[in-house]
Formats: sequence, C-alpha cells, structure tokens
Amino acid sequence: MAKHRCAPVRRHGRMAALALSAGIGVTTLAGTSLLAAPAAQAAAQDIVQVDAATRQTDAQLILDEINRYRASLGVKPLKYSATLSQVVQRESDRQVVEEKFSHSTSFLTDPRTGPWTSANEVIALEYHRDVRALVAWWKSSPAHDKAIKDPRHEVIGVGLTYADGRLENTGQPWQVLSTVNLYGYANGGAPADTTASVVGTPSYSYETSQPVAPVQNPAGYGVAGAIGSKYHALGGASVLGVPVTPELGGLRAGGVYQEFSLNGRKSTLYWSPATGAHWVENATTIGQKFVAAGRENGYGYPTTEERRLPDGSSYQVYSKDGALTKVLWTRAHGARAVKETGAIGRAWKAAGFERGYGYPVTDEIQYGTTVYQRFSNGYKVNWSSVTGQVWVTGW
Repeated sequence: MAKHRCAPVRRHGRMAALALSAGIGVTTLAGTSLLAAPAAQAAAQDIVQVDAATRQTDAQLILDEINRYRASLGVKPLKYSATLSQVVQRESDRQVVEEKFSHSTSFLTDPRTGPWTSANEVIALEYHRDVRALVAWWKSSPAHDKAIKDPRHEVIGVGLTYADGRLENTGQPWQVLSTVNLYGYANGGAPADTTASVVGTPSYSYETSQPVAPVQNPAGYGVAGAIGSKYHALGGASVLGVPVTPELGGLRAGGVYQEFSLNGRKSTLYWSPATGAHWVENATTIGQKFVAAGRENGYGYPTTEERRLPDGSSYQVYSKDGALTKVLWTRAHGARAVKETGAIGRAWKAAGFERGYGYPVTDEIQYGTTVYQRFSNGYKVNWSSVTGQVWVTGW
C-alpha cells in the first residue's frame, strides 16, 4: 500500500538526509496495490481542471492542517511558496498522467528550489475530494509523519491534481492526488515569494500564472455572534465560502442557521443553546444523510464538525433532546447511523466502538418486536422492544 525510500543526498557541499516517502490514504480496490499497476498513459480527460480558487483553497487547507499539527507538537509553522508549488505541480500531474504512484528527484535538482539544507517529499491520494484526509493519512504513517513535523523544514510547495474518478487504463478511482515538498533553508535562502498563507496573499493559478482574485460576497450577507466566531475559526471564506443567506432562526429548540457556498459546494452552520455552533458539510455523504433524515428535526443539531480518521473513514455526532446519533462513513458501507444513547448503540460503545464490533453496515432495522443492526466485524446487535434485552450474534 505504501512505498518508502530513504537515501542520503549531497547538495551544496553538505550531506542532508532525504526521505522520499509516498503513501496512499485509502484502501485500494480488491486489495491490490497501485504500485503494482502497469505504467500507462492516462487520457487527457482523466485530469479534471478546477478553478484557481478551488485549488488555492485546498492548498490552504493542507497548509493549515499540517501547521495545526506542528503547533500541537510545539514545532514552528511552515510557510508557503507559489514557486515551490509550481515545481511540485508538474510531479503531481505526471503521476496521474502515468497512472503510477511514484517519486522523482526533480524537487531536489530544480534550480527554483534554491540552496535548501533539508528536503522531503510526501505523496498521498484520495478516492473522494477531501484534502484533509490526505494530511490525516500522512500523520498516521511513521515515515510521512516524521517528514511533515520535521523542525528543520520551513517552507512547502503544494501540488494538487484532480482526476475524474476512473483512470483510462487502470480504472482506478482517483479523485485528488497531492504531492507536497518540504524544505529547510539557511541564511535567508528560501524563495522570495515565501508567505504565511496561500489565501489572501499574492498567489497564482498553476494553469495561467495569473493572480487569483479574492473570494467575493456579492449578496453582502455578514456573519456575527456564535456562528460568526465558528465561521472564522474554521477558516472563513477559504473553507466555507461566502454566506448565501442571512442568519435565520425559528428552528426547533431555539436553533438558528446560516448557509454558505464555496464554488457551488453548499454547507450550513447551525447553532442551538444546547450544542453551540457547528458545521454541516451538505455535499458529503454524511451531510446528505443528515439532510435526508430531516436535518435538525431528524438527528438533531451537530455537536462536532465532520471528522476524518486516519483509516479514511469519517463521522459526525448529532444531539436531539440529549439523544446522541453518530453518523459514520466508510468507503465500503457508505454513511450509517448509530444511536449512541440507544440500547444497540450503548452495546456498540461498550465493545469498543468501531474497534470492537466494527463500523455500522446498516442502520437500525426493525423486524417484528426486534430491532437489530449489523457491524463490519461480523457482529449483529439485537434488541427486544418487549423485554429490553440486548444480545449479540453473527450475521
């Protein structure tokens, strides 16, 4: 599933440890390795061209996630370089064109990188467009984790290549591949365009090398209060986009909400007195399940944001009058709901959550006076509505 290579590299008369590390943050189809796939040339339509604002936002998310992690370890934040990103973008594109997950040494030899003193490259891809999951996977792999938290590194370049979900020759369902290069410099040797952030600084489209226009808010809606605080804490317009409604009330239990859009991708911030303000990503599978269940009238209000786990799964927790529902998504089984405060949910939690019975394969199903739910590790949890008894069987 992953490829790691380490080698010493001589540069500018000094020895620097170089880890060429590539990882895939998802399970491959049928358990096969992408690295074993034959080299091929992808059709031009396999690479999906996205607008510059989307690319810029995703690069910012990667930078923010890595820097948030480094801060938690007491390591100084990385800065971003559009020049270094242009160097590495070619490598991300090459891998999708060749349908081959691999390294090259171009990030070491390209003169635009300057006189670096340390360097690493990490690669990951996802089968859905969630760049935060890429960073989560790097953190879960020892070789990649060591690279992204290395205190010697100061500046990164971010390459992002988007694909159509079915490569021409291998059929692999790639949606986004990111190659990130990390560098350390001495005595001010970093590229001149090094900045603290991607968004809100002079950034450039990789396709046109033209300045990217800032996100606009043509409707003129503002954000304020608890929803406004959560909006800015999550990253504001770079993550949620611009508000497309004012803050609206009248929801159950005194709740309010406001909707946002980023390049057509809708999301909602909810607030209630019991849960505070939290974000629902309407376009994700979890978000769609929340909407289909009746939004706050179904599962209740979110008590967390949608959280990505190192194994590629995701979850979000909701509360309705104190009853908790956790919606978990896996690639194999989609989004399923566990009623954590119900009898089945309590048994699942007591067994160790997904580490015990596994991820939910179904929602709760009623059969006569029995309610049951199946889990991925082969367990079926049953509950009698007559006796209140809970018992566990195999499927």
